[in-house]
Amino acid sequence: MSASSVEGCAVASVPGMLEEREAAARVRVEGLREEAARSAEVLEATEAELDRR
Repeated sequence: MSASSVEGCAVASVPGMLEEREAAARVRVEGLREEAARSAEVLEATEAELDRR
C-alpha cells in the first residue's frame, strides 16, 4: 500500500468519525432538552403550589 493510499483511508475516516460524534451529540442534546422540559414542569408545579399557600 502506498503512502497516498494510507492517507486516503485516514482522510476518509475523519468525516465518518465526525458524523458519529455529531450523531452522538444530537442524541445527548435531545436527552438534555427532555430533561430541561421535565425540570420546567416540576418548577411550574412547585411555583403553583407556592402561590396557593
